Amino acid sequence: MSNYFQAIQNKIKGPVFSILTPFDPVTEEIDYFSLENYVQKIYSSGGKVFYVMAYNSRYSQLTFEEIKELNAFICKKVKELDSNNIVIVADPPHCSTKVSIEFAQHAERIGADMISLIVRERFYFEDQILKHFEMINNSCNIGILIHEMPFLNGLGGPPVNWPLTLLDRVANLSNVIAIKEDAKDDNYSKDAISLLKDRLSVIISGGGKSQWLRFTDLGCQAWLNGIGVFEPKIATTFWNSWNNNQKYVCDRIVKEIEAPFFEHGVKKYGWHLTIKVALEHFGIMSKHDRMPLMPLPISESNNLKQLFDSFPVNELIQKA
Repeated sequence: MSNYFQAIQNKIKGPVFSILTPFDPVTEEIDYFSLENYVQKIYSSGGKVFYVMAYNSRYSQLTFEEIKELNAFICKKVKELDSNNIVIVADPPHCSTKVSIEFAQHAERIGADMISLIVRERFYFEDQILKHFEMINNSCNIGILIHEMPFLNGLGGPPVNWPLTLLDRVANLSNVIAIKEDAKDDNYSKDAISLLKDRLSVIISGGGKSQWLRFTDLGCQAWLNGIGVFEPKIATTFWNSWNNNQKYVCDRIVKEIEAPFFEHGVKKYGWHLTIKVALEHFGIMSKHDRMPLMPLPISESNNLKQLFDSFPVNELIQKA
């Protein structure tokens, strides 16, 4: 691995901040004013790693040109704040290898540190996926992040996890330096982390800080933010407290904020609608998305806002 890629890897530790895309509630256009303020808030709260990604960033609601514009906007803003910040952008969730190459080359031109590659085409055999990554790897000189989540099954039946042999082969490509481990299957995650921890930066996804706590001793370096999306200081407070051996602060964040957020919010209303209400409640952006996604009705939103008001956010931030 080159020294350049190694330097990027060394910075992928602790909280990784996924970027939610705000929309104007009337026109449904991207609200770049709110987006700029959101990036500033993350940075001012201590965020260093920014991830524009397929689902949280609403790529499915955007045209390919809008995705490029969004990627370029985030990259420019984040690097203006601090050139040492890390920016990860992504390719569209449903596209050809040719289009993924186009987005990887665009990401390189705009100065992103990594391109996150997701494959939502149906999976038939390993060489299909390996060839896809090889073609992109050989077409650019930018770090590659594997967005690993269960494949759609080309042979019918339920989704299928990446074969570990496939992960091993893709991880050996020269530009592959990180993985978003998104299987949401603890046994599989343990195997994947054990296989890759010495080669790739591993970002665990799907359960926030409590999930990361289950895998940190196995070598998982980072987690994709859950509650840190709506209050970035929660994430950096948790990380700093962990490193300062203030484990009681970490425990309280998990028990008093994260656990009820997922138990009484996400499980009831789903991640994407719940997090948008939280972002609105904390004054970051409108809960509205672009159709066909609709926001939660007022009554359900108010129920969530009462839950959010019960979180001891300021108290725990001040304790650290």
